[in-house]
Amino acid sequence: MQLRFSFFEKYFDAMRKNRLNFFILVLVLPWLVPVVGYLMWGSIYFSDMKVFLGGSFINLILCLIANHINQIIAIYIAKIYPDTHQSVLRVIFWFILYAIVNVIILFVVLFAYDKMGLFGFSMQRERVLWSVFTLLAASLIGAGLTELAYAFMQWKTNQDELQQMEQKQLLSELEVVKQQVNPHFLFNCLNSLSVLISESPAIAEKFVDEMSKVYRYLLSVNGPDREMSMVTLDAELRYIRSYIYLLETRFENGISISIQVADLYLTGQMAPLTLQTLIDNAIRHNIIAADHPLLIQIRTTATGQLEVRNNLQKRTVRTPFTTNGGLATLMSRYKMLFNQAGTIQIKEENSEFTVLLPLIYT
Repeated sequence: MQLRFSFFEKYFDAMRKNRLNFFILVLVLPWLVPVVGYLMWGSIYFSDMKVFLGGSFINLILCLIANHINQIIAIYIAKIYPDTHQSVLRVIFWFILYAIVNVIILFVVLFAYDKMGLFGFSMQRERVLWSVFTLLAASLIGAGLTELAYAFMQWKTNQDELQQMEQKQLLSELEVVKQQVNPHFLFNCLNSLSVLISESPAIAEKFVDEMSKVYRYLLSVNGPDREMSMVTLDAELRYIRSYIYLLETRFENGISISIQVADLYLTGQMAPLTLQTLIDNAIRHNIIAADHPLLIQIRTTATGQLEVRNNLQKRTVRTPFTTNGGLATLMSRYKMLFNQAGTIQIKEENSEFTVLLPLIYT
């Protein structure tokens, strides 16, 4: 006896946790059970308390069994047609399969009731037809409620994903700021500047000028007064040329960065500091030496995308960067800014590493 009660406790506990199942039961069963009971036994169903309680209890159990089967069907159909634009197909298949299951269970029950003469039940054609019609209506309502609940769960899932993406974007922006004002970068720049002041004052003056442009741009895109979350390719290139000057001054013949961009694509939109992130990623993972120079090429493709390519000469120990992964951060930013249009493609071959990213035109 205790085992039986334990089974029902588990069933109703699972039902409470499944909101879709719960709402369908609450909205359908309160009227379905008495309607079916009336169609089976007629007016005696409401006048005889024994028939009302006994018939309602048995029919309720049968409805719960049918509902459990329908829930399995609902999950199966949702897996086959999961997309938002497939709602009509979902409703049609849910209705058809719900109706088949419910009508089959109805006829099995009616024949059993008739054989047993349960509470004086006898098979009557008119009542059977009305019972079938009632179950078809209940199946249609159940399919509609299932779709409403499924659409709500999809919306809630999308909202949760959007919230998670927004949180990731905030963290990404914080990581980008940390990376760009990296004390190692500033230290290296100042160290290079101190050498240039004594050896080549003219180059030192140029170095300071380019360094000021770099930090002016960093403040404009990361500071509290920033105007937008996107910049044009033209603005990014003006910045990155200053950044490249600092790198080539520091590494001398150890690095070479070329830019081949068609004027047609200069108005394309992109996330700020994208090029610096990709250049830093290449520097972080590859050897830089005069006899093994790191070659980085920035160019636009014929399809209007931006390609950043570098030769592979991987280092065993990476340089210290305070970031959790430049490429992963960049990919999260593009997905947040441009959704599916912001997909970044990465290709690694034996001798080259290529990142292909979109330019957005508005």
